[in-house]
Amino acid sequence: MSKRMRIERAGYKDVPAIRKIMTESYRLVRDTGWYVIDDTSFLERHIEEEGITLKAVTEDAVAGFLVIRYPGSSEDNLGSCIKLTQEQGMAVAHMESAAVVPHFRGRGIQKQLMDSAEKLLTGTTYTYLMGTAHPDNIYSVNNFLKLGYDIVAEEEKYGGLPRYVFCKVI
Repeated sequence: MSKRMRIERAGYKDVPAIRKIMTESYRLVRDTGWYVIDDTSFLERHIEEEGITLKAVTEDAVAGFLVIRYPGSSEDNLGSCIKLTQEQGMAVAHMESAAVVPHFRGRGIQKQLMDSAEKLLTGTTYTYLMGTAHPDNIYSVNNFLKLGYDIVAEEEKYGGLPRYVFCKVI
């Protein structure tokens, strides 16, 4: 990663740029089943209420982002995929959504965002880091695997789309 690229916590002012990256990524993805976009309200809730969002920043722009979600007792907590108890499920953090501006792809930014998220969550109550990726999305699948996540299930999510479910215990 360039010395001029840094990872920071996103704020509410970053939501429009994140939403733009998300929308552009969806538009450019090889198969629209690979990526699910979230609305502005979801992104705003994950600045500090229901999670946090990290951004990769250059001197003048957001180059990528990662939404980290704390699902708590919600029905879609991925901890159910590995038969966690409700109490253990409270220790799950989802690596929910990530995207990188096309111009910056191939530089390891998504991996750096995920690595930064793990460091941020180390020592907190969140010990089960989980996420999903379409089995054919080798870029996201490889990022999870390179960071030491295990594929713990293959299920349909987001209205019937196939997904690997990943987990890493920290």
